[in-house]
Amino acid sequence: MRLQLVCFALTAAAAACSPYSPDLGDVPYLCGVDEPQCPEGYTCQESGGKMVCLSPGGMIPIDAPPATFRCADDSTIEGSSRNDTRETAYFLQTSLTTITLGPLALCPEGDLDHIGINVPAMGNLEAVTTWESGAPVAVKIMGSGGAILNNGVGNGERSTRAYIANLPTGVYYIQVSMDPNSQNNYKLTIKID
Repeated sequence: MRLQLVCFALTAAAAACSPYSPDLGDVPYLCGVDEPQCPEGYTCQESGGKMVCLSPGGMIPIDAPPATFRCADDSTIEGSSRNDTRETAYFLQTSLTTITLGPLALCPEGDLDHIGINVPAMGNLEAVTTWESGAPVAVKIMGSGGAILNNGVGNGERSTRAYIANLPTGVYYIQVSMDPNSQNNYKLTIKID
């Protein structure tokens, strides 16, 4: 009889110590390894390469990178020295007034891209980044000495734009970046007029 009472007490204590509280909110958290992977009413779903428990009203974060994210091959722009600084920037040798580069990649996390461009006569310079999903991709225009002349601003959904009117003749740089803990693929359109 005493053994049955001890077993009953241990069973009750184990149930009270369950890691699966029924009221965990809507914020996703990692699924368990063993069954049940989630508490009752929650479902285990894939999000950004991780399995998370979601409540019926919970949502997967929209900026979670896809599980199969692959960096675009932009080795022609990155080159062997990369293009993380103005000194190692990829320099456009073109007389075109509009050029679109891409797909390009900000990979690995913390990557920066610098594109050098020569403005041959006083004119306007525009740089626009676009991306399909994931974290925002920022763009800015810098002078030849590295001073930031224009920080890009939102240009609709999944796009940023930097623009300067009446630039004097000279060399300028387009810097593309994003949150240092993120990576993304993008296209860059540069226009001189």
